[in-house]
Amino acid sequence: HDFITRGVESGFRSDGRGSLDRREVTLRIGMISQANGSARCRVGNLGVGTDILVGIKAEVNPWSPSDGVPENSGTIVCNVDCSPSAAQEFEGRGAEELNVELTQLLDRIFNGPQSGIDLEKLCIIPKQAYWILHVDVLVLDVKGGIIDALVWATRAALMSTRLPRVVVESIPDEDGVMQAEFDVVDDPEDMTELVGVENMPIAVTFFQIGRRFVVDPSEQEEAVSQARMTVAVSPSMDICAMQKGGVLRGFSPALLAEIM
Repeated sequence: HDFITRGVESGFRSDGRGSLDRREVTLRIGMISQANGSARCRVGNLGVGTDILVGIKAEVNPWSPSDGVPENSGTIVCNVDCSPSAAQEFEGRGAEELNVELTQLLDRIFNGPQSGIDLEKLCIIPKQAYWILHVDVLVLDVKGGIIDALVWATRAALMSTRLPRVVVESIPDEDGVMQAEFDVVDDPEDMTELVGVENMPIAVTFFQIGRRFVVDPSEQEEAVSQARMTVAVSPSMDICAMQKGGVLRGFSPALLAEIM
């Protein structure tokens, strides 16, 4: 514990990285053939790193005022599941709290205008039907730095997402009143990508160790950290979301100012 803390405070980490250096990251898309979008992110070496798989399934939902979805918009629903085999502490019900925290973080970043994605383009017919994107995340292995890998994998999966084309027509009902109806075109060659994915934020999580901070901590570094702060930033350098966690004591104002 003291060895890691003193090292970080002196600008040295046990694996030779600097405080802002990351481990190697591998990101692949198109990992799940039946999904509308998918990605896998690995941080660190295979078998001794963090490994996350994201699948996105799009479905048409009938609009209802009770959904909490605006009448001219679609929505993104996130769910994170830490596999019991990913870490010893996840066995039984050990991962429930973390699942909830990580789900809330993804929702805070990706479901809303701060995501950069044009959710209004997910509306098929206002007050009638919209696309709902189910973002299902499976954490396969954890060796530190889970949050940033989670955001990268989700971001890549959303960038790879393709939706079937929808044809909307106005058809008169029996009283001659025009009603909007739609048809989903089932053609894998006729798909559209999400609008605004290039504006999605990227996340960086800072971990306080002693009087300093690091990014992408190893498992051992994460275990001795006193606090963490995740900052999601858009390509135009606007802060879109912030979340702190694991707080034994808060970040000092000086450290926060340096992070920002």
